[in-house]
Amino acid sequence: MLNPLSLKNSPRTPVLSLAATLSPRELDVVKLVALLAMLGDHINTLFLSPSRPELYALGRMAFPLFTLMWAINLHRPGRSLQARANRCWLWAVATQPCFTLAFYGLVPWYALNILFVFAGVTQLLALTDRAGRRGTLAGLAILVLLLWPLTPASYGLQGLALALCAALYFHPGLARYRQWLTGGLCVSLLTLNGLSLLPQWPLATLVMAVLPTVMLPPCVLTAVTGQSPDGRRFMPRSFFWWAYAGHLLLLGLVRLVL
Repeated sequence: MLNPLSLKNSPRTPVLSLAATLSPRELDVVKLVALLAMLGDHINTLFLSPSRPELYALGRMAFPLFTLMWAINLHRPGRSLQARANRCWLWAVATQPCFTLAFYGLVPWYALNILFVFAGVTQLLALTDRAGRRGTLAGLAILVLLLWPLTPASYGLQGLALALCAALYFHPGLARYRQWLTGGLCVSLLTLNGLSLLPQWPLATLVMAVLPTVMLPPCVLTAVTGQSPDGRRFMPRSFFWWAYAGHLLLLGLVRLVL
């Protein structure tokens, strides 16, 4: 079971320590901020011409925040890893038509939505838990297969690396590796957005892509910490899944009408 105190007392990882000790209500606030950032980013991409750089910058915090919340919840008691993986796969597949509709003509036909990142990494951990080294190899093979279709629109290798490092960081049996996993998280965040544009537009990419990715998530976590230390959650447990699929469907239908 995840021990928040073991993270809270770690001087090397203050931001992750904050995330591990958030109350259910504070976690919901973080999810809501991430959802709004994602919605603004998608509206910016799909409907605004020219796009607004401030909405793009704010959108860079959505995936890191979602990944952090998913990684924290992944090891909580109540469900097996395989049950969690099954749920991720189900929602990823169900959401794919909505994703394809929303981004039709903007990404390749084979591009997968971000839920496949969480599904693939959760499946890797479930297979490792059940079959040891052979399960790990099978899980890594799944991630390799997902890499190509995830690259056009869902962060590709960097996204998978970020999710994997975050999931392993909060694994209750891997505390001794947290220093290394923190390094992996930092590298993943630094390279998550704008890496290919950095040589051509270094200043703009640094200000609008790299720095928001690295700095905005800690700012959100710091802002919500301590606001409702004993608060109960205010969003349904499945709200994120429905909100992610639902907003893509709505945006796709609006694009069809326009």
